[in-house]
Amino acid sequence: MKSTVSLIIAAILVGTLIVSCRNDRYVASVTELQLVSVSPSTGYSGGIVKILGRNFSEVFGENKVFIGELEAQVLEYNAWDLTVVLPAQAPGVYEITVQTPKGTVSGLQFEYREKPEHSYYVSIIAGSSAGTVDGTGTQAQFNYPEGLTMDSGGNLWIAQRGATYSIRKMDQNYNVTTVVETELPWHCAFDAAGDFYFTAKDKASVFKVTPEGELSAVTFTGGALDNPMDVEFDNDGAMWIASRNNNIVYVVKDGAVTKTYDVTYPTCLALDAKGRMIIGSTTAGYMYMVEDGELVTIAGNGQYAKSDNPNGVSGDTSTASVGQINGVFAAADGSIWFCDVVNEQVRKFSPDASGDYAKGRIETIASGFRPSDVYVTDDCTRIYVSSATTYTIRLIEVF
Repeated sequence: MKSTVSLIIAAILVGTLIVSCRNDRYVASVTELQLVSVSPSTGYSGGIVKILGRNFSEVFGENKVFIGELEAQVLEYNAWDLTVVLPAQAPGVYEITVQTPKGTVSGLQFEYREKPEHSYYVSIIAGSSAGTVDGTGTQAQFNYPEGLTMDSGGNLWIAQRGATYSIRKMDQNYNVTTVVETELPWHCAFDAAGDFYFTAKDKASVFKVTPEGELSAVTFTGGALDNPMDVEFDNDGAMWIASRNNNIVYVVKDGAVTKTYDVTYPTCLALDAKGRMIIGSTTAGYMYMVEDGELVTIAGNGQYAKSDNPNGVSGDTSTASVGQINGVFAAADGSIWFCDVVNEQVRKFSPDASGDYAKGRIETIASGFRPSDVYVTDDCTRIYVSSATTYTIRLIEVF
């Protein structure tokens, strides 16, 4: 009898304890207004973003969203997310604030980027795998296509530096033919007479190819080339040569060196519409311009390694990391296009409204492959890009 009573008392105590525990259990209830994330976190004025959070109002007009001090238009809303249109404002980082009848909350940030003037479409128009095969479009084969230039008839000339060293030509219908087999070619240019020139690294020389396909070496006095990388002509007919391994850019006129510029590992040259020479380097970390006979720095922070933010801050190109510049072209509209091989990007460098490059901006147009050289048509709507390591020629169309 005593044992039975004890069991009954124990059962009552356990039941009481269970009820007590159930009564003491804490049940979380999140009712306050919260912000969790914004997607995307960067973009342009007029773009659409989604703000995730908790306890937004589900009543029309009760959610007010501010990006900085400007109110955004709310397109869609529920308790968990808000879809809004970004108000127009200057590039920069702005705080996001949401107001509802429950209160006001902030803490997320959105970065406005400078809106591009154009859209760009990138495609492979010739080449597919390593080889020296003439053909149309991707049926043709290149072996390390490097330098690019264009003749007066709109044919793209390509210096091929792999295996069968040769100069190739592609017409406007993407038909690729071989002009001549050569020494090891790198970059190239036409002079005013229509003769084709290219640098030959292995021969430490510059070669000329006539319209008839005759090949001959160019000689001059007053300097010696060591790994010449590019050749260009100025408006006076002088030949400029980027001689990489002796860190010199030569200016040659009438068979003799008339001037030199000391540049660390110069690799590429381009003449702009105002007659100024643009110079790129693989290791200097800067882009240069020769204006009125003086060498000046127009972009770069001295770093040429891969960068998380190579384009730097718009309005101050000294903050940009121009990387390793392998090819450069000065377009008719004043922009400078260049191939950054370490960041694997084709980039566009535009001056400010007054024409000052140091106060301009740099933007990435194409990425994901190693670009070798670049050529921009006179109307600035078609940009040809060679890629030695993918054996292709790409086209960037501007819309």
